[in-house]
Amino acid sequence: MPGAGLPPENEAPTELVKAPIRVYNNSLIKNLAERAAGEFRDSGWTVTEVGNYAQGNIATSTVYYRAGTSEQAAARSLASSFGMRAEPRFAGIADASPGLIVILTKDFQRR
Repeated sequence: MPGAGLPPENEAPTELVKAPIRVYNNSLIKNLAERAAGEFRDSGWTVTEVGNYAQGNIATSTVYYRAGTSEQAAARSLASSFGMRAEPRFAGIADASPGLIVILTKDFQRR
């Protein structure tokens, strides 16, 4: 049957799940978080905070989410679009308010 399993042509595309983002710089690159936040906003994401993360060294640019929530799908979408990892939150940020936490390192690539 031709077209079997395909959505009808008039059906709206599925909306990607998005969540608010806090962006933190964990590198010595000046204004990295601000530049990345601008790129995220240009891609339709809501950035609620920009700053530095100085509580330790993060190995690679990562989007952190609260496990078991819709943040996981949003984190994977953002990470895929910007060449980052998506991981569950670690102990140091586990209790932070809802939303994605992006911690950038020197490996973050501008789009």
